Parts: sequence; C-alpha cells; structure tokens
Amino acid sequence: MAAAALPAQDIKPFDVKLGLWETTSTTEMNGMAMPNMPQIPPEALAQMPPEQRARIEAMMKGRGGSGPGTTTRYCVTKESLQRPMAFGQQERACTTKVVSSTSSKQVMHMDCTRGETHMTGDMTVERVDAEHAKGAMTVKAEGEQAVGMKMSFQTKWLSADCGSVKPAGAK
Repeated sequence: MAAAALPAQDIKPFDVKLGLWETTSTTEMNGMAMPNMPQIPPEALAQMPPEQRARIEAMMKGRGGSGPGTTTRYCVTKESLQRPMAFGQQERACTTKVVSSTSSKQVMHMDCTRGETHMTGDMTVERVDAEHAKGAMTVKAEGEQAVGMKMSFQTKWLSADCGSVKPAGAK
C-alpha cells in the first residue's frame, strides 16, 4: 500500500453502537500440503451424526480449503474503538498499522513473526450501519511452507450490555 501508517491518535473511531458484538467469519486457505478437495454442502453436514460431522469438519479444517465459519463475540467500548482491531483481538506476535481510517472504514496492514514463519496481511473493515460492519483480510505466510489465506467476516451488534465478555483489545 502506498499510504504511510497513521499514528494512533489519527484513528477515527467507527460510528457504531457500543456493547456486545458478534462476528462470523469464513476462511479459505491455499498452499497446504494436501490438495484441496470438493467442499461438502452445509445441508449434507447438517444431516450427519454429530461425531461424523465433527470428524469431517476437523479434516476440512486441517487440509486447507474452506471450512465452516466461526463465530466470536466481542465487547466494543469507546476505548477499543480508538485502536486497530476494534472488532477482534490483536495477535501478540503481530504489529498492526492503520493505513487509513474514517468513521466508516479502516484499512490496516499486519506484520507477524512466529518462530521461522513470517506473515503479512491487509485488512479492510467497513461500517454498514450503526449495528453492522463487514470486512475482508488477506494473509501470506512465508517459511517452511508458503500459505495464503483469505478471510471475510460480518459483525453485528447484539446488546449494550457485554455481560462477561471482555472489551475488544483488552489484555
């Protein structure tokens, strides 16, 4: 990306409701050692006995390709909106730089190192309205095995009360 990273004080908080948010994400991976196999339709997975479904989903996850989506809840506070990754947890092995920031869109670049593996990625998060946001991320990993990953997500506001869910970005 051509733009320089913005200082933390230049992050424009998203214009969204504070409180409990739920994010559903889908991930696709390539470059894994095992070849991609055809996906199993969700209707077929739903008809399988729980044990068989769990085994199939674990195999799909381990071989690359895309697997079932994941859903996570986050508590979004005024303070968490002042940081990158307001709708997620910052990975400790990563440095996140905000490339551009408005009240309706953030673009971030991530640089991560875990042992011998170096990963870089770019994420865009867009406000749909005060109760919805969506985004996408691409990541490339270099090391023993090169891997590419694409993730898309949608997040929605659930409640002003976060209950026992800790604020996004809290340590």
